[in-house]
Amino acid sequence: MQNSVVSCPKCGSTNIYKNGHDKYGNQQYFCKDCKRTFRLVHSKKHKLFSFPYPKCPVCGKTMQIHKIKKAFVKFRCRSCHTRDEIPTNLPQFVPLPFDSFKFFRFPIFIVLKAFVLYFKAVSLRSIRDSLNIKVSHVAIYKWILKLSCFFSILVPVDAFKVHGDETVVLFKSKKYYVWFLVEHETNLIVAWHVSKYRDMGQVKILLEKFFGNNERTIELITDGLGAYGAVKILYKNINHIVVRLGQNNQCESKFSLFQDFVRAKRGFKNIDNLPMYVNSFCVVRNLLKLNGNDIARVMSVLLSSITTS
Repeated sequence: MQNSVVSCPKCGSTNIYKNGHDKYGNQQYFCKDCKRTFRLVHSKKHKLFSFPYPKCPVCGKTMQIHKIKKAFVKFRCRSCHTRDEIPTNLPQFVPLPFDSFKFFRFPIFIVLKAFVLYFKAVSLRSIRDSLNIKVSHVAIYKWILKLSCFFSILVPVDAFKVHGDETVVLFKSKKYYVWFLVEHETNLIVAWHVSKYRDMGQVKILLEKFFGNNERTIELITDGLGAYGAVKILYKNINHIVVRLGQNNQCESKFSLFQDFVRAKRGFKNIDNLPMYVNSFCVVRNLLKLNGNDIARVMSVLLSSITTS
């Protein structure tokens, strides 16, 4: 197509036509006389997402967006065409100020008792009967949702040997995966993750939650899931040990407790709340483990974390 306005910067010819776009979305032109491809604008395209784009596990180059889905973004390496996925719609936990608790009708220790009993797989109506107060099970459910956004697990600084595994939660015939990292010595849950998929990208997110800003050399024990095979490529400070299926006992024991919790709740009414449930389950189970299943001591620890936040 002839263009009387744009001219070739090398030979000055106007015998040019449009020739697609570069990787930043800038219009490219091709000169028919000198056979030169050029562009008039050299601006870079703004990033669509704020999180850092992943590095290719094969060649190490920054990957580009390939497809944008509702729940995740697909990335692809321009050099070796390796693909990866990053979820985009997982809720972030926002700490609540202490003033938020002044609107509870009952004292905070009653609310905390209901919170701990709920994640010990006690039903809402059984919790209501054990509190000896006039309150509905719906109000208790709202207490749980409000407190579930507040607490977070603490990762031991001396956790150098961890077990990784995942389990399946069904919701309307769809599979959702819950991932745990469990410390070998103390049997505490040190990281968790919820996803719709079971691939390399989910393993990377789980490990990044565990490491945070504290990179250290660890041993990772798994049951041989293929998604863990990229650990040696992504992390040079991880010694990956594979055991036979069913012998990853530290994680299997936690998943048994979690499945008991799911069965006691008869599934989930809103799958968007699943990350909040998993986070609070890890917090309560870790505190019960550290305090010898003493509910009163667990409540005092939770109360102290509220008053000091």
